[in-house]
Amino acid sequence: MFSFGRNGRDPLADVRSVERWLAAFPATDPLALHGEIVAELGRIAARDARRTPGQLEAVFALDRRAAGLRATLTAQYIGHANRSSKIENQIWSALFDLTQAFLLAYQAFGGDAATHPAARWQEMQPELVLRQIVHLGLDAKIRLYRFEQWIPAKWAELHALFSLALSSHFERQPVTLQPAEEPTTIEHAYVRVLLLQLVHAGNTTVRHLEYLDDELEQWCQPLRLTLEPSSASSFYIDLGGREGLKRRAAAPLEGKVLFLDTRPLHAVLMQNIVVLEQNLRMQPLSERAPKLTEQLALLTKVAAQADPEFRPFARRGERVAAAGIVDAIVGFNSIAGYLRDAERAPLRHAESDHGYGDTMELAVFGRLRNEEDRLAEQARRRLAAFSARGGPWQVKDVSQTGFRLIASTLAANTVTLGTVVALRPHGQAAWTLGVVRRMRRLTSERAEIGLQLIASAVAGADLIEQRKALADDYSVDGVPTTVNGRGFPGLYLSLRKKGSDAYVHSLMLPAAEYQPSRRLKLQTSRSDTPIRLGRLLEQQPDWVWAAVDTLEQGAPLPNVADLA
Repeated sequence: MFSFGRNGRDPLADVRSVERWLAAFPATDPLALHGEIVAELGRIAARDARRTPGQLEAVFALDRRAAGLRATLTAQYIGHANRSSKIENQIWSALFDLTQAFLLAYQAFGGDAATHPAARWQEMQPELVLRQIVHLGLDAKIRLYRFEQWIPAKWAELHALFSLALSSHFERQPVTLQPAEEPTTIEHAYVRVLLLQLVHAGNTTVRHLEYLDDELEQWCQPLRLTLEPSSASSFYIDLGGREGLKRRAAAPLEGKVLFLDTRPLHAVLMQNIVVLEQNLRMQPLSERAPKLTEQLALLTKVAAQADPEFRPFARRGERVAAAGIVDAIVGFNSIAGYLRDAERAPLRHAESDHGYGDTMELAVFGRLRNEEDRLAEQARRRLAAFSARGGPWQVKDVSQTGFRLIASTLAANTVTLGTVVALRPHGQAAWTLGVVRRMRRLTSERAEIGLQLIASAVAGADLIEQRKALADDYSVDGVPTTVNGRGFPGLYLSLRKKGSDAYVHSLMLPAAEYQPSRRLKLQTSRSDTPIRLGRLLEQQPDWVWAAVDTLEQGAPLPNVADLA
């Protein structure tokens, strides 16, 4: 088999070999280059490999060139990861494997440098430690794409590298990582990793995470770690511990503690917030208003995380501990597909367990001879076809505005911020609808999901577009009629107003179908209602949530509870 870049020599023998090797790869196939880089780094990191300072310089050069590959993969992840879980996993794995390959190679070189007192090894050690910290930061960021937190061992690895720099007194030595960039320091890279994980509270999208990571490069410039706190509310880090930045408490601190004053970072964030608020007040209806609003919400959350004075947001509803399991259907299309089917068997039968006789009938006849049991089995299979992978979810706590749930990682892999989820308590009939606002992976098997409640009742519906009749169509008393056009699925929602018995109705529909004031017919199994789309409440890539009004003056909208 032929392979790009193979010339019979070691590609990582020296810097020139790396340049010649990389020049042989086609620019249009980043994954081919990715596979070869990972393979070569694995070879040089092997336990029996012989490593030299010249090869370390070659790996540094490869790292500089791999920055373009990493940027390409990141752009592909942001642009295409939401198309399917297969694409998301492929690009995420490529990013993760590339970072891990560099980390393993640098760890191997670090072990050699520690056992060789030669001057050349020692001269290269600051850049070696810096690049390890940078790649640990990339590892943390890539894991945060999937809302994964570091295990304690990762924190210990990061702290050990910075402790090595402190003991050798090169933590503030300028090092140039890219020829076109300004020099940086180990301390700066270390603080940047700490803050990126601090400001991520489980409610940050990948696009926002990349924005924050880029901005932290400048925002962290004035920050320094100190032996003494500059204020009573400074953050601190324990170099002997296995955790990240923490707010200082009243109790005395022990161990290898360093303090970080985040007030300069908080001041920069507040300045940006003020500018955004002024721009929104001056141009509330401009095309940039939605983007500015989104950025304002992001910086407000980040400022709260970075503020040394802990000022938690007031909760809209008090959390109450709860227990139980709920059925979950994830995604607008799956929810609409399930609820639009009018022929649903009674839930109580559908969720009851089979007895021995039922099991024998299935084994002997391949079906249940009892009609009710047959319908119940159909309903159970149908629910299983639409439900989230990994089985029912567990309720951890509830409030007036949402839920906190524990889901299988199989389900969490298909869930991102902004995903719509339908829930119902196991054994009950009523569905509620919520939007994922926060995620956190607890273990390799479980994830915590925060859900904002947007509908206390939901029903599937067909939305039929209404168009004016053509000139040769008939009219009634000279008034042109309307003609039904094509249809598409929707979700008809109602949410009970706080402190009253009144309900607010709204509609969820595919994102491509929303137009303000568009006229539609809301068609369910029990009603046909002419409606008009109102203002936009929220928009995501695959759905839009909008207000809805009837076309007939004073006519009420149908009750969602009567349609379900």
